[in-house]
Amino acid sequence: MPLPERVLVGKIASAHGIKGQVKVRYFTEGPQEFLAYPNFTSADGKKNYTLKKHGIQGEMLIVSIDGITDRNQAELLRGTELYTSAGAIERKENQWSYRELTGLEARLENGKSYGKVIGVHNFGAGDLIDIELPTGKTEMLPFNDQFTGEVHVEQGYLVVLPPDYVEANNEEVDE
Repeated sequence: MPLPERVLVGKIASAHGIKGQVKVRYFTEGPQEFLAYPNFTSADGKKNYTLKKHGIQGEMLIVSIDGITDRNQAELLRGTELYTSAGAIERKENQWSYRELTGLEARLENGKSYGKVIGVHNFGAGDLIDIELPTGKTEMLPFNDQFTGEVHVEQGYLVVLPPDYVEANNEEVDE
């Protein structure tokens, strides 16, 4: 599966102050990694954003964006997703983009199909994989070593390790 052309690395959460600054939630290991990217664009790559760091507030970066000079302009950017080119990202071993994981088959350790990854989310407490089960129901599992085994993007699947009670409930539904 080829890398996506652009990768989501942050999202503008809100305006900050009256001079056009915004708060950005970054989807990288830390603010330094986020700010190390050479450029930020819209999802389609048609809009470019040049950011300048002004501070950190909790888990948010406070930045100014070239051309944005007041709070009203900054408010209009709320919810704007910030992308960078996939080639700009230095990938570490066992690191995948949400887009690469979405669509993978979720398998149990014994190789039995468990469902399909329909999304990956982060609501602030870590990544969650959203799996559509064969019954049509969905469930989310933390994307960590306790609930996820090996990831084989090239082969189109990942191994999930659901708690025993989840697996038992799904088997009851299958019968």
